[in-house]
Amino acid sequence: MPVSPGPSSALERLVTVTRSGGYAGKSSTLLVKGDGSWTRLDRQMRPAGTGKLPEDRRAKLRTALAQADLARLPRFPTGGPAVFDGFVYTFVHGGYEVTVAQASLTPALRAVLAELPAFEEG
Repeated sequence: MPVSPGPSSALERLVTVTRSGGYAGKSSTLLVKGDGSWTRLDRQMRPAGTGKLPEDRRAKLRTALAQADLARLPRFPTGGPAVFDGFVYTFVHGGYEVTVAQASLTPALRAVLAELPAFEEG
């Protein structure tokens, strides 16, 4: 008897976050699926790590994403202080994309970042 796949939402991408900039001009991307499995991509978009978020972190990430409400944020928020060696984050979730400088991250976006795996190994 064939095994039926789980709900399609488990395999769909929950969130993609790209962090770029910093002192060394690094860039990495985290792709998190609905089931909590994640892939880290390097600057050349090559896989640089994988894993799976535990259920509690997955739930916290979903809550943080709902509270961040990307649909209501400007696509490129302005007005924050200029930090020349700071990071810039691009969040993609629920059909919306928002790019925010590190100094302009809202508390809700910081909460999203807190539930993600590390952008770099180690």
